[in-house]
Amino acid sequence: MKKCFGVGFEAKLRDGIHYSVGVIGRGERFLRIAAVKPAEMGPIPAAVIATRAIRDWSPCAIIMTGICAGMEGIVRLGDLVIANQVFEHSAGTFRDGHLIPFQQSVSQEPWMLQFLGGLHEDPRVINRLFASHAGPSSVEVEHDVHIGSMASGSFVVKDGSYMRSLLDKTSKLLALDMESYGVASAAKMCSTMRRPVSWLVVKGVADYGNSSKADDWHDYCCFVSARFARLGLEILLKRDKAYQFVVDRRDESL
Repeated sequence: MKKCFGVGFEAKLRDGIHYSVGVIGRGERFLRIAAVKPAEMGPIPAAVIATRAIRDWSPCAIIMTGICAGMEGIVRLGDLVIANQVFEHSAGTFRDGHLIPFQQSVSQEPWMLQFLGGLHEDPRVINRLFASHAGPSSVEVEHDVHIGSMASGSFVVKDGSYMRSLLDKTSKLLALDMESYGVASAAKMCSTMRRPVSWLVVKGVADYGNSSKADDWHDYCCFVSARFARLGLEILLKRDKAYQFVVDRRDESL
């Protein structure tokens, strides 16, 4: 994130949590960013650090970038997945040797989906996005940005049959990770009428959640997903109504 944002970040310590704080701007407009990462993998550490960040900074929105496992045959390695809904796949009823997920879910706000839909359909954004970092493969593949459901759970999946079983239980499932449900839940539960907190999860497909799982695509996916966040914020700064919407929310949180 620090590499692709291209701005200076200052270390800030708040109640034992280390943040990197920076500002991006356009003319007289600006957005302040407080970046932090969970100490451990999984939905609970992600929810805890997201909740702490919301308490410490009163943000308009919380954004999570990084890596995910994609559904083979639907997305490709290096593609980006934007979650329009996240659900917990590792909590449910265990019966007859199988876990039946509760599928507790958090859905994305309509205004956010409209904004993201405009970015994801803009070829200029896509070209700038995927040209920003060299992929690990020497074979040139045209990458894409997808919007759809993301499953989240407390364990690493290296089983293609398990991935397919999740696809059988929900429509338009694109990817699986370990943190998105915790982040989205924290934003939802910390929101109030006067101080709503929006959430965004955008991650790169680093593997297919099967026995061939490897780390080759990690750096690329981390960079490109953070790059998408940067491009989205740049466009938000350019648009009068979108920026005013954020300013109004920011003023309400003071």
